[in-house]
Amino acid sequence: MYVQIAGSIRKDIDSGRFQNGARLPGSRSMAVALGVSRTVVLMAYDQLKSEGYLESRSGSGAYVNTRVAHESVLRTFVEEPREAPGAPRLSRLARRAVLPASPDAQTTVPGDVIDLAQPRIKSDPRSLKAWKQHLTALLRRRDTPDFPELQGAVALRRAVAGYLAIERSIEVDPDDILIVSGAQQARDLIARVLLDEGDAVGVEEPCHWSVRHTYEAAGARVVPCGVGAQGMDIDRHGTALDGARLINVSPSFQFPTGVVMSEERRKALLRWAYAHDACVVEDDFDCEHRFGVRSPLSLWSLDGHGRVVHVSSFSRSMFPALPLGYMLVPRSLRERFLAVKWLADRGSISMQQHVLAACIASGQYLRDLRRIAHRLAPRHNALHDTLRTRLGTAMTVTGSVAGGSLFVHFSRLPRDATERLVEETFARDVRIRTAERFHRAPPDHVTLVLSYAGVTEANLRRAGERIAEAYLATEAIYAASRPNEPA
Repeated sequence: MYVQIAGSIRKDIDSGRFQNGARLPGSRSMAVALGVSRTVVLMAYDQLKSEGYLESRSGSGAYVNTRVAHESVLRTFVEEPREAPGAPRLSRLARRAVLPASPDAQTTVPGDVIDLAQPRIKSDPRSLKAWKQHLTALLRRRDTPDFPELQGAVALRRAVAGYLAIERSIEVDPDDILIVSGAQQARDLIARVLLDEGDAVGVEEPCHWSVRHTYEAAGARVVPCGVGAQGMDIDRHGTALDGARLINVSPSFQFPTGVVMSEERRKALLRWAYAHDACVVEDDFDCEHRFGVRSPLSLWSLDGHGRVVHVSSFSRSMFPALPLGYMLVPRSLRERFLAVKWLADRGSISMQQHVLAACIASGQYLRDLRRIAHRLAPRHNALHDTLRTRLGTAMTVTGSVAGGSLFVHFSRLPRDATERLVEETFARDVRIRTAERFHRAPPDHVTLVLSYAGVTEANLRRAGERIAEAYLATEAIYAASRPNEPA
């Protein structure tokens, strides 16, 4: 209510109704006239004083600020152009950048629908409790952090370095770590630091759409590189990548295929980068959630010439509401990355960095990772085994060692059956998503990405049964439409 009153008075001042230096009615009189409490009028007057529209005179009341009134009258007489100006001219980056219609966005579904389309990680109550405790302790200390550090809080960088040394066998100096607001900011910084318009970038095919789009928006020429059973093969794509400045890979857990790049291909990729004066982005997506197997050596650990930029995020390993990630940056590039990050922000949110550092130092972070992996393995098995039992060789699943999703191929169903399969499945109260959007050139058959991290084992078994039913119904429809072809 006070905002409405302040807006009305502001409009009267701008139009000249309240003259230069005019005294406004007293707060009690205004309250009676408007039929509101005096508190509401006082709040409106305070708002206008903070904006410079009103000024107080001791013992006299509120008056229209002389300078503001003069400027308001001048604005009243600004001559309008004969033709309305068009929209502002956009930069090439702005013209290329788009906001994709993302099925990954939160979508409300009926309560009885099992949702395998939305990636979700349900935070452990113990994790949230520990987070609150560390935050409370931080606020009680007198040295509560104030402005963030550009490179990231020293405490967090040291904690990350310790975690990587123990869990990933990655030896890194805290000074080589750059804290960022998630993996997407890391990719944007990489594009700004290492690419010019027209440069070629190698990107895995398929991959998450945000990876490809970030480089395209920066003006780069994206070269798709197919992912096989052992990851991307640089020998296969080397000719197409001739002159490329950058190659973006997810060697420890490739999304959406789930494939792990072999050590031989990792070494071959690095040899190629050295020979062709290129850099490699190692996107460490979701690889912490592994099912009883240890991650192979990272590209960062294998790199001896400062050509790898390592990227990871905490949002998938703790909870999605934590917009923090980190980069391992070669020392020769550290100053450049800091200079470009300074243009974007003055440092990622400080308080969360210190709380996260405390969680890592206390061992809470590692316990969280163990619990998540412990929950994911039986859920993976529940969905995978149910589908395998019902569909057998009609279904192929790639990469089943980590993460929270299944990449499923239905080679007997043509790609144009995708929509029908999605509809048949939803009719059975299960929501799924196609993997087409992760491909630049989708395969000729149906592919799905089924996200199971936030679904119970019982519901995953039900979902597997219903997806199998939907598949068989869709297959029967397409077989009937092609009577001369074998079923």
